[in-house]
Amino acid sequence: MGLVTTRAGRRVSLVAVLAGLCVAGLGCRGVVPRAADGQEAPPPLIEPELGRGSNLVDERAEQLVRVMSDRLARETTFAIEADEIYDEVPEQSPRRQLTNSRRVWMRRPDRLAGDASGDAVNRSFYYDGRTFTAYDKEQNVWASGGVPPTVDAALDWVFDQTGTVIPLADFLYGDVYARLMGNVQRGVYLGLHEAAGVLCHHLAFEQAAIDWQIWIDAGRDPLPRKLVIAYKTEDEVPQYSVTIRTWDFREKAPETAFSFTPPAGARRIEVSQMAGTPTAGPAGAQEKK
Repeated sequence: MGLVTTRAGRRVSLVAVLAGLCVAGLGCRGVVPRAADGQEAPPPLIEPELGRGSNLVDERAEQLVRVMSDRLARETTFAIEADEIYDEVPEQSPRRQLTNSRRVWMRRPDRLAGDASGDAVNRSFYYDGRTFTAYDKEQNVWASGGVPPTVDAALDWVFDQTGTVIPLADFLYGDVYARLMGNVQRGVYLGLHEAAGVLCHHLAFEQAAIDWQIWIDAGRDPLPRKLVIAYKTEDEVPQYSVTIRTWDFREKAPETAFSFTPPAGARRIEVSQMAGTPTAGPAGAQEKK
């Protein structure tokens, strides 16, 4: 996905995966041969590794992402409250799971702000249409740079300059569908499951370097409620998960919310020095062609 970087996972048995793919009509090229008496059964026939350009996506799953994208594109102002969970897998040390709470305010075409606090991050960021600023509250340091005059271009600038994707960015771009689906190779519809306290359409997708799942509200308002990304090319396959508790389309953040004034004693650093913090990326930007 485009939109961010460490995360946590569960293991699914091969049998369960095959069953799910067969139900969806994908990945099963025949019935598993029966073993002769007294002999071990041969391995199951499964879909070979997906090649570049593969696009085996269930039509229902694709349409649900498109409907969600169209819904978000109609809004020019909104606020999000979300909870993040992700794995940190240090060398020579056990895996650990960390959590953050995050708020984001956006006003198209050129205003964006966010705040996060939790186990491993205590930061804010501000974008006023001309300048993007990130502020680390614990270190009392900040970095700033001139950026393009749209939210989409500003998010791309941050990624290009620091390698960091703003968490939740997948849902901040003007075309969420293109952002999420641009590099998808396979996708399935998994059914109705609960996320953020509401019944949702549960979808799962595969890309070359990541697998991701999304839960889309099954009620009248098809909003994304949960996103999980598994980074399968990284050691230990860490996973990132974000659950969006609230969407508020009425909150009007004041102009001052998008501008940064350095606190007393704050020290300015280079933009590149702000990189390397836990972030989670959108389906598209993680695998740019």
